Amino acid sequence: MITFTADGKDYKLEVTPATIKTMEEKHGVNFAKLGEKLLATETLWKGLFIAHHNTVPDSKRMEIYKALAAVADGDEPEYDENGEPIDALMSAVGAEYEDAINKLKRGQGNLAWKRS
Repeated sequence: MITFTADGKDYKLEVTPATIKTMEEKHGVNFAKLGEKLLATETLWKGLFIAHHNTVPDSKRMEIYKALAAVADGDEPEYDENGEPIDALMSAVGAEYEDAINKLKRGQGNLAWKRS
């Protein structure tokens, strides 16, 4: 989960299995082909708001992204094993999607049931 305060409002961004399904059904994103085609940063970022802040306009979502990315960009850069710079914010975003996709693969996030 990614949490922050912007303009005096607390935000809690996360990707749930329901978020993945919504992005596939309503926004045409195909997570099954994620390895074949990269998704735009903008698409991934906007999707983070679906679970808890779906009414925030896209323009506000991108304004927040630019403000958070500017803070992250001001930090000392981190590098991966190949010496490439790592975007810390987008790494966190990627981890959110990875967790939700893995939950779907394991069947989590669906309706709960029990045998009695």
